[in-house]
Amino acid sequence: MQYIKKLQVKLVKSKYKNVLKGQIKNPQHLYDIFKDIKDNAQETLIGVYLDDKLQTIAYNILSMGTQSTTIVEPREIFGYGFVIMAKKMILIHNHPKGDPSPSEEDKEVIRELLKSSKIMKMPMLDFVIVGDINSRKKKNYWSLFENIKGEEYSVD
Repeated sequence: MQYIKKLQVKLVKSKYKNVLKGQIKNPQHLYDIFKDIKDNAQETLIGVYLDDKLQTIAYNILSMGTQSTTIVEPREIFGYGFVIMAKKMILIHNHPKGDPSPSEEDKEVIRELLKSSKIMKMPMLDFVIVGDINSRKKKNYWSLFENIKGEEYSVD
């Protein structure tokens, strides 16, 4: 006798105040929704999965780590997206120490995930790092998209 794993999708109430609805417009929009992860004592990685019109299909906490690191498993990140038939994804990650600037480890992970997203044909639209620096001159988040394109997300 052979056993097969059964996949079960469950809807759960979010702990975030602003539930993602409609089209994701830009990194600031994501920051406004997920800024509470700045208060997490551990690094957290959240995946936001979108359809081809940038409408949110789902989001999921993918990993929780220590104060200075979290494990990123591409097969889990992309696997979840495939199950829900997402067309694009955005990853959100926090830095508990406050500075949202990407570390060398973050940059390496981003490079690897960008490569993987091309192979998997599920584009990673953005990688947002949430921090809390209490400065009027600098944003409390860093966005890969803003650093490359500096505008709103587009459907193309």
